[in-house]
Amino acid sequence: MYRRYGGGAVSVLAMPFEDGCELVCHASDAEEEDRLFLRWAAMYQESMGFEEFKAELSAGHGAQEAGDGRSAAEILEGVKGIIG
Repeated sequence: MYRRYGGGAVSVLAMPFEDGCELVCHASDAEEEDRLFLRWAAMYQESMGFEEFKAELSAGHGAQEAGDGRSAAEILEGVKGIIG
């Protein structure tokens, strides 16, 4: 938020709570959009449009949250195998 709006955090703190939260959420969403755009421009610009790239990541995000079905013990066992 500081990078996007400079030293405006003092004015955000002076806002009503709901308005301040809305502004922080908006700044966070805009920051995420900027990072996605840079990622798209560096790697995927030739193969797909930006909106298609965002849609593909959004579709994959739900599957990522669901996990792969392994239990915590199984994941820990795999980590122990990696780090020794």
